[in-house]
Amino acid sequence: MKKLMLTMLSVVGMMLFVALPAKACTSYYVGKDCTKDGTTMYGRTEDYSPKKDKVYKVIQPKKVGKNATFKDETGATTFQAPIKVETTYRYTICRDSEGAEDGYFGEFGTNTKGVSMSATTSSSVAKTVGKLDPYIDAYESKVGGITEENLADYVLCQASSAREGVELLADVIDTVGAGEGDGLFIADQNEVWYFEILTGHNYCAIKMPSDKAAIIPNCFVIGDVDLSDKANVVASPNLVKLAKNNGFYVAAQDGKGDINVKLSYSGKGYAAHNADRIRGGQYLLSGQDNTGIYDADYQDPFFTCKNVTVEKMYELAGYRYEGMNFGRNISYRIGSRRTAEAHIFQINSSMPTELATVQWFSMASPDYSTFVPFYGALLTDVSKAYKTEAQQPNSRAAYWIFRNIGYLCEETNDGDGPNRENYGKGVKQFYKAYMTKMEELQKNVNAQMLNVYKNDKKNLEYYATKLGIAIGNETMDFAKAMYMDIQTCKTNGTKYETSSLSADDIEYDLSMVTAPAKKADDTKPVTPAKPSAPARVQVRAKALKGKKVKVSLKKTAEAKGYEIVYSTNVNFTKKTTKKISTKNLTKTIKKLKKKKTYYIKARAYKLDGKTKVYGRWSLIRKVTIKK
Repeated sequence: MKKLMLTMLSVVGMMLFVALPAKACTSYYVGKDCTKDGTTMYGRTEDYSPKKDKVYKVIQPKKVGKNATFKDETGATTFQAPIKVETTYRYTICRDSEGAEDGYFGEFGTNTKGVSMSATTSSSVAKTVGKLDPYIDAYESKVGGITEENLADYVLCQASSAREGVELLADVIDTVGAGEGDGLFIADQNEVWYFEILTGHNYCAIKMPSDKAAIIPNCFVIGDVDLSDKANVVASPNLVKLAKNNGFYVAAQDGKGDINVKLSYSGKGYAAHNADRIRGGQYLLSGQDNTGIYDADYQDPFFTCKNVTVEKMYELAGYRYEGMNFGRNISYRIGSRRTAEAHIFQINSSMPTELATVQWFSMASPDYSTFVPFYGALLTDVSKAYKTEAQQPNSRAAYWIFRNIGYLCEETNDGDGPNRENYGKGVKQFYKAYMTKMEELQKNVNAQMLNVYKNDKKNLEYYATKLGIAIGNETMDFAKAMYMDIQTCKTNGTKYETSSLSADDIEYDLSMVTAPAKKADDTKPVTPAKPSAPARVQVRAKALKGKKVKVSLKKTAEAKGYEIVYSTNVNFTKKTTKKISTKNLTKTIKKLKKKKTYYIKARAYKLDGKTKVYGRWSLIRKVTIKK
């Protein structure tokens, strides 16, 4: 468990010491009946530190043989438990970088069987309850209990369904024990389970309903459960017995179930920092301001909403309670500068297992970053920047590329200050347009990938992987361009209220992927393939004295030359636009007009014989001539 602090809370007239996370992760779930397109969505924000480098990797399958044992490969914990498969499954994982002091902490991922997982929101039971069945220390015990450090890796490497993942975790807690209290999700194409690890050997998991939504911060929320409902409930054997034998049992409030888990193990009410996030999330998704959340008797985790979209879930992950009035200072928001990453899984049960789950996630806080989509079950690799280990700022690591924009737009620990107004508006304006466009484009990509599944299935992983690398790189290019624009604004003393980037700059479909090479056919002549277009060139532009602009291009592989265009009109109308061809990586544009703003873009080209094959236009650079 990452850096816990002891906090004294007033809970319904009782003073309880409980262990709370030093930061505030928030989980969320929306059933398919509550979304606009009928997909199920769930995920979480990982609220920990604004300087916590994350990497996104593919863990390859490993032949481990019979009766193998899972061990924490970092050595940070002493947890170990049996592996039930002879060859582990490949899976994606977002985790801390190498060398992190307390281990990897896999936060979310998807395996080749379509099982996805998000872990965890740290929570604790009442201190008096915890003493009766203590956690198994993951660091000092000979064999430590399972904790967030190992949860995702242990389940994803061997679970072939969500139900099996739940049962694997239950078995580990029964036999080895848990090292901390946590809430987490395990899902597949057909169902989503929410699992609460309550004490060292007690837990409860429920199948989530399709017609409800839930916001789950750092507290236990499962209420009434019927333990005989084996299809929808998995619980520890002594869940009720421990409570009854020690005087903290609270019966199911509906009079039908066996126990109310929350009231028994956690007591009445929610602490303010948790209630605030539940209230804020419910308001954003439903439009209803549930002030009743602060009542001591309130304990239902579910609510209803309609027409929720991926864009709305993105807004939720970065939500700072805009449009709400709490009448007091708020300690913890859902959207926080401390968010190391945020994610949702979008599950379409009508798609094949391999394509059913799209994993959207942001490196750094979605307050000033954006969700990027990946087919996690199919990935065999990711962009180099996404897997680059860098605990310190590094312009080649995806985490820092996205995080650095936040640094420019924040001034205080809670992210407020004039820079939010001065520079944040342009960032949010573009990322909102980006998410709207990407959600629409994802529908077309799903159709394209379904066509590959039906007609060229052997190359499905290839297309998913190359597409993931391409869209990851493209989105990082947008982030780099915004970072440079904001730096220019800071230098010039101007505001970044409208981004020069446009949603029209976004490309996201299988045209980004070069078709895999086909094997030669001995009976048929092979028609030479046309050369693929060169990659999008990266451009920088800097105003110089004497009414000049220096344009710098980053070398593009296999390019034979470059075309640069500049204009006083952002739409590059014919009358205002001039063109330059060059084979050099720098070009100085002269005889420009003072006090004019110029828009510049470039593209690389290859040669097919004597014909030029052009790549995509670069992002637009904006330069103002002052003197």
